[in-house]
Amino acid sequence: MIKYATIGRSKITRQFIEGARLSGEMELVAVYSRNKENGLTFANDYGCKKVYTSLEDLVADSEITAVYIASPNVCHPWQTELLLKGGKHIICEKPIVTNAAEYKRLKNLADNLGLIYIEAIIPIYTESRNKIKTAIEKIGNVAMARIDYCQLTSRYEMLKRGEQVNIFDMSLHAGTLMDLGIYCVWAAVDFFGMPDSINASAAFLENGADKSGVAIFNYGDFMATLTYSKLGQSVTESEIVGDKGTIKIGKIGLYSDAFYVAEESERLDTPRTKEELMSLEAKAFAQFIKGQRLKEYTHNSELCLRVHSCMDMIKESAGIKYN
Repeated sequence: MIKYATIGRSKITRQFIEGARLSGEMELVAVYSRNKENGLTFANDYGCKKVYTSLEDLVADSEITAVYIASPNVCHPWQTELLLKGGKHIICEKPIVTNAAEYKRLKNLADNLGLIYIEAIIPIYTESRNKIKTAIEKIGNVAMARIDYCQLTSRYEMLKRGEQVNIFDMSLHAGTLMDLGIYCVWAAVDFFGMPDSINASAAFLENGADKSGVAIFNYGDFMATLTYSKLGQSVTESEIVGDKGTIKIGKIGLYSDAFYVAEESERLDTPRTKEELMSLEAKAFAQFIKGQRLKEYTHNSELCLRVHSCMDMIKESAGIKYN
């Protein structure tokens, strides 16, 4: 059993804790919070007795083997570096870094220390992933791909009132590309590899945060159009269109509600809760730590670098900048 700690008290952290429990591979033993009282309240929900307000104290705890990081994006690199140097394996919420150079530096550090370092990206561990890739081969020559993740933020009313909203705070390296667009980039690179070129644009809030964006990945024989926004709710699906069939993916962030459509329709995923899907991610992380599935770990690490190289190109093309 991998004993781990968490950084962050958001909904996604709670979902990961449940997913880790369902995996049967991980045990929560500590929580980090800057506020002791808030940390205790959070930890008590899971019967967890250790609460740290100092990352140095967390690093010194030899019972902790791994750490799940779900802090603001800007904190990911320095927290990861501190924890890696303290001998902890890391699973970090997306985006794992702000740029590809940071990823390469921290991955090299992890490798040199013999530690596992991965981005918490659910879809690449789902059962539907290989089925979708097999279906791509069945649809013939790909004519186009449209990959979409538009989801109206629950903080929209706060935003309209002029209140500070972390997901649109560019000093925290936030914004829509980092929050939702990254799933579209992962899907494009996972399914089709690195594009020949990328052309991107974005719409911005007054504070400079990107509220929506479009990126066109040129693959020579076809284009993949990525669309993402946090200020509106899409009701369409992502799709990969070929001359012998089409693949529909309802939730690109989970590779779920996926269908191969030709003369007949075939479902490519098994309906599961998000926590159940996150358990697959947690199980893979634990098994990587145990020295299992290392070929997969290497492949996914190379994929992660390609994804963040594409993210860099999108930011450059669209003029997305951080404070």
